[in-house]
Amino acid sequence: YDTKATSMWQQLRSKIPPGDTASVFLYEHGKHLYVMGTTGLSSALYHPLGFQPVPKIQEILDSGSGFMEISEEDLPQYAGDRIFMLLSTNSESRQATAELMDTSLWKSLPAARNGYVYLAEAERWNYADALTREWLLETLPQLIV
Repeated sequence: YDTKATSMWQQLRSKIPPGDTASVFLYEHGKHLYVMGTTGLSSALYHPLGFQPVPKIQEILDSGSGFMEISEEDLPQYAGDRIFMLLSTNSESRQATAELMDTSLWKSLPAARNGYVYLAEAERWNYADALTREWLLETLPQLIV
């Protein structure tokens, strides 16, 4: 796995400048906004040759937390150069996501302004098991075009 992951990130070097940051967000349980830490998709994104966490997410990683609930107002502190927005199966959560992405706050984020927002289904993308991690090695490069 480590060899495959290193190879994938090396292939993406032309699309991801060194030091580029990324964040993973998810609305779940209705209108609760979470930033992902040590679990799920973010665990595959943070790699020496891949994305780096922003300082506020690094704090979450250092604490060992899998995720943390944040307010929409705090979103800019957690938003990286690229945002992976996970889509819940919960209809109220999906509506909250759509509403957030229509706000001036969201549209002011560098990732949104630069077209670096990636939407992905949480039920497929937000796991850290071996099969999902292998699948991500094949699928992530297709998402980051």
